[in-house]
Amino acid sequence: MAVKIADPLLMREINKYHVLETIRCHGQISRVEISERTLLSGTTVSAITGALIEEGLIEAIHTTPTNETLRGRPRVLLGLVRDAAFVIGVRISQALTTATLIDFRGETVASVQLPVRLARQPAEVIVDLIEDAMEECIGKSGVDRSRIKGIGIGIPGIVDPRSGRSYASSVFGEREIPIGTLLAERTGLPVKLEKPANLLALAESWFGYAQSVRSFGVVVLDQTASLGLWLEDDLQRGSSKLGPAFGHIKVGNEGMVCECGQHDCLNAHVGDAAMRRQARQELGEALDAAASYDLLDHLAGLAQAGDARGQRLIQRQAEKLGVGLSHIINLVNPAKIIVAVESQRYGEVIAPTVRAAAQANSFLTHFNSTELIFHTLDDQLWARGAAALMLRDIYSAPWNAA
Repeated sequence: MAVKIADPLLMREINKYHVLETIRCHGQISRVEISERTLLSGTTVSAITGALIEEGLIEAIHTTPTNETLRGRPRVLLGLVRDAAFVIGVRISQALTTATLIDFRGETVASVQLPVRLARQPAEVIVDLIEDAMEECIGKSGVDRSRIKGIGIGIPGIVDPRSGRSYASSVFGEREIPIGTLLAERTGLPVKLEKPANLLALAESWFGYAQSVRSFGVVVLDQTASLGLWLEDDLQRGSSKLGPAFGHIKVGNEGMVCECGQHDCLNAHVGDAAMRRQARQELGEALDAAASYDLLDHLAGLAQAGDARGQRLIQRQAEKLGVGLSHIINLVNPAKIIVAVESQRYGEVIAPTVRAAAQANSFLTHFNSTELIFHTLDDQLWARGAAALMLRDIYSAPWNAA
């Protein structure tokens, strides 16, 4: 259905969204500055901010005049009310479940990590364990449960944000698990699921390297290679709503079989299973027990120590990843591509080769206008992205909620 921009109520909701976003992005800001940044009239901004103050979502902050402002009345700034609402972000990985409570400003209130493996567990047990992590986080925070307005969950693999189901995950396997539905029934709260790359894109937009950037991509090297694509200030999921299948773009002609059944997908070269297979072939018995926990960091250590086999593995993966990034650069030409890895040492080792391969396979003008950033991950950032997913709904424009 077409949006009727002439609808005054809809226009007011749209303007309200932009005012709240402007306040969130700038922390404390005056009505005049909001008007300048949103291009709304002063009268419109005053009406909207007045209503938001009545709703308890923003507050007026009176500041003392300084030498710069000289004489006159105290300056009034507007800011989000910290405890207007709280949301919980959950990140599920192979060995950890992280729950983080976020306030209305997007700041962390409390966080807990439980070293629990959810693989092979029945759906009901999985939801029990997630609920345990959330309960411990809420108890640690001291926040009243009635103030919590939603739950965002990050699960690696194929996730349908519409149905709240995980269809194929490196944690749960090929099982179809209705985590969103089960958890919503348990808690009575709205629940949203997303793949980690999308949550990281949202987190980078709100808290990280891409604040105020309108077009960027986040590439995550976890169990597979995945992409969160942020264009025109929103996540891009495509018509299927499952998001870009970055791990299944073609990056060679060696005939490497991917888990999807096709050949030479990026995942067939840089996914966790592919890297472990290549490492066993190259290193044999030299692949010690430490590598089973953090293979990429282990390989980076070998490469830095001058081990030729480790260097070959790192070089091969970095080149394939660079070719993958060139597809994003050539097709989308975003302002930034953030490559998120869990090992800082690994990111430092692959960065030069990734850049060189991306440049060699990109249209040069596009490459020169896209900044490549290597970012070391932590579980907090994932969970904050999951929480931000729900925060957006609390004060989003009608078309976003729909």
